[in-house]
Parts: sequence; structure tokens; C-alpha cells
Amino acid sequence: MNDRHPEIEDLLLRRATEGLSGDEADRLKTLLDEHGFADTDDYELAAAAAANALALRASRDTEDAPAHLKDKLRADADRFFADSETDSKVVELPPRTRAFEPGWAVAAMLAVVLLASVLIDTGESLQSPADARFELLADAATETLPWAQPDDPRYAQVTGDVVWNDDRQEGYLRLAGMPVNDSAQSQYQLWVVDPDRDSNPVDGGVFDIPAGAGEVVVPITAKLAVDRPVAFAITREKPGGVVVSAGPLLVVASAG
Repeated sequence: MNDRHPEIEDLLLRRATEGLSGDEADRLKTLLDEHGFADTDDYELAAAAAANALALRASRDTEDAPAHLKDKLRADADRFFADSETDSKVVELPPRTRAFEPGWAVAAMLAVVLLASVLIDTGESLQSPADARFELLADAATETLPWAQPDDPRYAQVTGDVVWNDDRQEGYLRLAGMPVNDSAQSQYQLWVVDPDRDSNPVDGGVFDIPAGAGEVVVPITAKLAVDRPVAFAITREKPGGVVVSAGPLLVVASAG
């Protein structure tokens, strides 16, 4: 449907951003009924994405707020895309159940633009970890270390590797067959062994293995710069990780 209904668009947008009076809400309902449109929350979702993006911009120099807001913004975008996929499968709907299409168009566009602009501003990439790993492998300076056969029988089926590039200080874990963890109880934590830097391994970040994940690719988030690490090891720790691990080492990849 390509017909424009400016009054409906204006009322939906104002409902999402500032709210409507009782009379305005009644007018919106009447217009939607007259034109055979189902009331949707596309504009509300767009406004939520905008609010999250603006909040993220305002707090991007703080430590705790951005991660939470980024997750919320991504969740809003996921709802947009999920709704879009559902809508694309509908061939024809009864006249009085059609969604008001301009709302979806505005919401989808706004979500994409805001998500992209915020992640660019905060130095993040929309590229998936798997794609980023593949790109890193194209660099001749990137090293690949396979996971050794684990001693713990619970991890005997784990396969994959670690790719690391010193120049970029960038790397990724590739894991298949890793046991699922309950993030409320424990998380996996990566350790980067660089004896030239410190006698203690460098924290490489925590991660989870969700049910049914199959193969996962996890970015390495080393808390300190490392130079030619000789090994990477995974432990299972309390949620959020620890500063120094008591082990045991569940899965290890080493240079030799």
C-alpha cells in the first residue's frame, strides 16, 4: 500500500514521543478503523530505539551504562528485523487487519540508522565475529593455534582453534562441542599467556556457550596488550570472571 495518511502518521508519531490526549487517542482509533488498519507499535519501537541511542551517546564515556544500552538497542533492532521477516511471509491480509505500513518503514529505517551511527561512534563494528575472524585470517601476520586434546573428559569433544594477530591486537576463539554453561552460575573465561609481559596470564574476557549453539566464535578481549602470546587457556569461573584463576585449565591452545 503506497497511500499516505499524514494525520495517522502524525498521531502515531506523537503517541510514541509525547503521548496523546483522550480526544486524540479516540481520533487515531477512528482513523485506523475507517481505513482498515490494525494498530501497531512500530512507532513506539522506533522511539525506543531513538531514546536508547541518545542515551548511549550521552553515556558513552562511562564504564557501566554503555554495555547495557547497547544490548537494549540491539534487542530493539532484533524486534524490527524479526517483525520484518514475519511480514514478508504474508501474501494478503483481510482489509481490516492490514498494518499501517508507513509506521514499519519509519521504524525499520530509524532502527538501522541509529544502530549503525551509535556503533560507529563507539568504535564498534556491525560485522559478526565469524566474519571478522575470516577477515583476520587473510592477514599474513595472523597465527592459528588449534585446541589441544583436553584432559578433562567432559571437554574431550571440544574442537576449534585460536587465531591471533599481534599487530592488530585482535583475535578470536572458535569452539565446537563446548559444554553449555548457565551464566547465572558460571562463565567461561579466557586467559592469554604472555610470559614476557607478566608471570600471570592476561584476562581475555568471559563468554557463554548457549544451548544449541553448535560452533561459536568469540572475540578475544584482552585487558592488557600482549606480545606474541605462547598459549591461550579457558577456565570456568564465577559470573563476571576473576582476576586470578585457581584453574583447572579446561581447554588449551599453545604455540608448541
